[in-house]
Amino acid sequence: MRIAWVVGALCIAAVAIAAPAAGAAPKALRWGGDEEGGAPYIYRADDGHLIGFEVDLVDTLAARIGRPAVFQQCQWDELLKLLGSGGVDLVVNGYELTTERLATSIATIPYFVYELHLFARATGSRLSSWDDLSGARPGGGKWRIGVLTATVADEYMTRTFPASVEVVRYDGTVQPFRDVQAGNLDATLTDTPSAGVYGPQFPVQQIGAPREHGYYVMYLRPGNEKLRDALDGAIRATLANVELQRILTRYNLWGPAQEALASREVQDLPQTMQPRGPRDSAFQIVWRNIPVLLRAAAMTVFLSVVSMPIAIVLGLLIALGRLYGPRLLRPFLAGYVELLRGTPLLLQLLFLYYGILPYLGLPDAWRGGVAVIAAITGLAINYSAYESEIYRAGLLAIPHGQTEAALAIGLTRRQALAHIVVPQAVRLVVPPVTNDFINLFKDTSICSVITVVELSKQYNILVNNSPRAFAELAAVTATLYLVMSYPLSIVTRRLERRRAPLHA
Repeated sequence: MRIAWVVGALCIAAVAIAAPAAGAAPKALRWGGDEEGGAPYIYRADDGHLIGFEVDLVDTLAARIGRPAVFQQCQWDELLKLLGSGGVDLVVNGYELTTERLATSIATIPYFVYELHLFARATGSRLSSWDDLSGARPGGGKWRIGVLTATVADEYMTRTFPASVEVVRYDGTVQPFRDVQAGNLDATLTDTPSAGVYGPQFPVQQIGAPREHGYYVMYLRPGNEKLRDALDGAIRATLANVELQRILTRYNLWGPAQEALASREVQDLPQTMQPRGPRDSAFQIVWRNIPVLLRAAAMTVFLSVVSMPIAIVLGLLIALGRLYGPRLLRPFLAGYVELLRGTPLLLQLLFLYYGILPYLGLPDAWRGGVAVIAAITGLAINYSAYESEIYRAGLLAIPHGQTEAALAIGLTRRQALAHIVVPQAVRLVVPPVTNDFINLFKDTSICSVITVVELSKQYNILVNNSPRAFAELAAVTATLYLVMSYPLSIVTRRLERRRAPLHA
């Protein structure tokens, strides 16, 4: 009898344990991508829901392995970091199969065959063939070719035309087409899907035949081999029942090149391309790239030391105008300040770079520096709004009686401001202005959206090319920022101590 009770209790316990598991929802398949890349990869339909050939493919594969797909948005060149941190289970966003990425991740079998397409302006282009890129650009300087950061297109241009091409790196696919149209680039090199969608949307023409075919794969963290194998099986099944062909045909991407996906040789590539032999250590990677980081740090310093003085002068003039200028002018100056403080610096930079500078008719010789001009202008204008508020507070802190005394001894209002009020206000505001200067060093990183390669952008490029040295490169980059900003922190503290007697 006791044995029966024990057996019964064990059965009840087993059912109690198994019941939640049986009724539990299947674990979600979290995948990362970047909507900014746009069609035909991942984008929003008119009704707002997510579509694209990779969206359809992941949904199909997830259904086959019995897991609901959940999309996670992330900037394209940060996706592998998100994967490494455990934020997603896999990355699916036009990521090419490369030996460097296989050093830190595992990959599925390929699901798309791409080629590299070169696009130049439809009219007035000085580029007529691939061979032109091997020689000097007519009119002097290097050819400027736009690519998506850390892609095979980036690596191909850098490797193939090191002496004659300046590779301009972007965070998105559409921006280089816009710069080709504006004349800031000679051409852009892009993958097959983007070529098919954006080539017809811009006044560009394809130069020569495509080059350098390769393969898109899905990347997973090491240790997720079981999930990788399940996805491989699902991809093979979609190839066998032409489901993958139907998805690619829906987005005008199926062609004879895609038939290679079914071959054993192509499907074995993630294994045959595994890195072999000794690899550079993280220290060697960092040491090799120190000069590159230093050049990028020099760009950060240049942007800061040029734009901040302009911002200071503009800020002082705006503050004086709001307090002492004509009444009709004051509302416009106040609106200027509120507009710049109320909109993101990133948006202001994009507006300057794409919305104003292309229409100013700048000389062709300046085209390589348009991004730097936009960066300095954008930083200076944005910070001028904040500096004006600092100076306005400093001017209001000077007792009005000092102005009256100056007028009483025969000085004009302008002389009173120039010799009495402004010098004292400047002394008051130097510490907060210096703090803003420190912040400006870090805000220069936003300029990467308009292709300026400053310190943060260069760090991202290096990490995407050498993900194994992520922590070490981050430490060196942080140290460089500290070296640039710490002296200013010391100056700020000393100025604050010197200012104290003014309030005694």
